[in-house]
Amino acid sequence: MPKPRHVHEIYIRTTPARLWAALTEPADTTQYYFGCRYAAPLEVGRPYLMVGEFGDALDGTVVAMVVPERLVVTFHVLFDDEAEAESPTTVTWEITEVTPGVCRLTLVHEDFGGLSKTWSITRTGWRVILDGLKTWVETDQPIGEIPDDRAEAVVPVDLTGEEHRDRGIEIYNETWGYIEMETRSVEDDEAMIRAAYAAAYHWSHAAGRTIANTARSEWQLSRVHVLAGRGETALHHARRCHAVCVEGGLEDFDLAYAHEAMARSLALLGRTDEATRELGRARRVAVGDPEDRRLVELDLATGPWFGLEISAG
Repeated sequence: MPKPRHVHEIYIRTTPARLWAALTEPADTTQYYFGCRYAAPLEVGRPYLMVGEFGDALDGTVVAMVVPERLVVTFHVLFDDEAEAESPTTVTWEITEVTPGVCRLTLVHEDFGGLSKTWSITRTGWRVILDGLKTWVETDQPIGEIPDDRAEAVVPVDLTGEEHRDRGIEIYNETWGYIEMETRSVEDDEAMIRAAYAAAYHWSHAAGRTIANTARSEWQLSRVHVLAGRGETALHHARRCHAVCVEGGLEDFDLAYAHEAMARSLALLGRTDEATRELGRARRVAVGDPEDRRLVELDLATGPWFGLEISAG
């Protein structure tokens, strides 16, 4: 299933060469990146350091660079003690000229280690950086300090289908952060379960939702209850996931995960024979896309399986 990540897209009236310079040149980054700049020119395979007014801010390694189209770096926070102790994540910048003089900038930040401090810091931080970047490139003026006056401006309104979709994506990814934590407290389990139900609610009202979104919501609800040790509720949602797949004609990736969810829930309940049958059914589902097949096989090989024999066959 999809893992937590931040994805942003923004359209900027500029050229690829100018936008590339804005992403990489110290004279530009200091205007929108919280005053930070690269300490030296970027080179593929070499470490980099980003420094700011108060010292070192970020470091990492340049993984790939195609001027002026794509920049991939590892990303390691230095300005926060908790985030500094975490493993590096990955940030990909992609520049696409959609029409002459207009570029789409896509930012993908991924490889978070669970619901990490880095994930939390960058959750809103990237939006501020991107808005500042767009303003700087289009006007040659920094956006300046933005007062946090939203509390007085916000009034209760009904969410649109697009807003439900955005919140569904955000909270689904937040739930994945809890799922991937190496250890969770009882409070973490409760927060994880609440997040999964919130994500399912927003997806049920989201614009453009499909039957696959419903199946994946039920799958995630089953998984969080498995991790919290609540077998009967986990099995309930696994069966709902399977029913959605059957009724909706989903015969590929999602059907494999429906059987996986039932197998895992049954294993937790100690119903070993039934769990083994469901595990076999999950393996027999034909998943056409190679990357989807890889994800399925990886999940089937990864616990917890509560003592169930999971060798291939």
